[in-house]
Amino acid sequence: MDRPVSTCVKNKPQKSTISCEVFLSPDRTWLQHAWQSLEERCHPVFFLSWHWIGCWLDCFVRHFYVIEARIEGRTVGLGVIVSPQGRPSRFHFAKQYYLHRTGDDSLDQIWIEYNDFLLEPAVADAVREKMLATLMAEVVGDGVLSVGACYRDTFTCATPDLDRHQIWATSAYSVDFTAYRAKGLTPSQALSRSARYQIRRSLREYESLGPLTVTQALTVKDALCFFELARPLHIKRWGSQPGQSGFVNDGFRQFHQTLISRGIEDGSVAIYKVMAGQTLISVMYNFHWQNQVYFYLCALNYEIEGCHSKPGLVSHYLLINDAFEQGFDGYDFMGGFSRYKKTFANHETELAIYHIRQNRLRVRLEHTLRAIKQQFVTDEQSSASHPD
Repeated sequence: MDRPVSTCVKNKPQKSTISCEVFLSPDRTWLQHAWQSLEERCHPVFFLSWHWIGCWLDCFVRHFYVIEARIEGRTVGLGVIVSPQGRPSRFHFAKQYYLHRTGDDSLDQIWIEYNDFLLEPAVADAVREKMLATLMAEVVGDGVLSVGACYRDTFTCATPDLDRHQIWATSAYSVDFTAYRAKGLTPSQALSRSARYQIRRSLREYESLGPLTVTQALTVKDALCFFELARPLHIKRWGSQPGQSGFVNDGFRQFHQTLISRGIEDGSVAIYKVMAGQTLISVMYNFHWQNQVYFYLCALNYEIEGCHSKPGLVSHYLLINDAFEQGFDGYDFMGGFSRYKKTFANHETELAIYHIRQNRLRVRLEHTLRAIKQQFVTDEQSSASHPD
């Protein structure tokens, strides 16, 4: 399939073996073909698969840039950039650009993680640097490129021409099954004595209500029913106001209904219902991709009588053991802290969102003023806490 030509914003020859080209809202059929062809060679995380990216584009994005990197005619990198329409807001003095996000908080509540360009692994670092430099020079200019949530060392901005400012960070937790298998352990055997005691106690309490069962939705119809079953529990836990539970966000629900409809049949989307007899304990929403389980969302029932019941701990315990027995390589809790994540995880890393911009005098001045303001706030707080 031919690459689009008429929509090209820039086509500047590069002296190096890596060339980059930027397109404005190219044909989506071409983009899907190019993305899936590169994806077959990249084996990316789920959030950089066409399952996620294609669904995101279809649900939320009309106008966008695509950057393509090539080596000797072979596509080795792709990325989609969105800039919100209209003038910069009073909170952002420079025009904003976003990698695989829209810049609209309500639409970005679907929350991409492990974000990056789609890159051929053997040349990833060099291609990423070239793509970033091209975007900053030809598209972003004096604006700001927002990247993330990504690994903290993904966009290091090694070049002195660019400045990277962290605006958000969190820890990410996962269970590496390969490490346990190498030691001849199961995930249950690797838990602390205290964790095993808490799990056994909760299991006994739930089993007093009836047999514990884990049911996976195998059809789109059942999966959508499970998704709706999660709605009241999730809203009760996280709140019904904008920015709280995603289930009160029409865009969030539309995106996941579309993703579920496309992902159930090939097994990339997995939704479970955990029951104790006739009592619902939880609805668990995961992605199965590249032999990894990605835990995305859960809705937990905290209103079951019994002071020791722990729906999150028990549900993850059951699914982790099931994934281990099925031969998955790991169970990724992804970003954000929860006590049960710390209980199960044997690996921890950090995710962050960064703003990247040209390293010019104005940027350095902004950082200086920000540091002065922070120091002033710190001094004020110190004075308030230590009165004369």
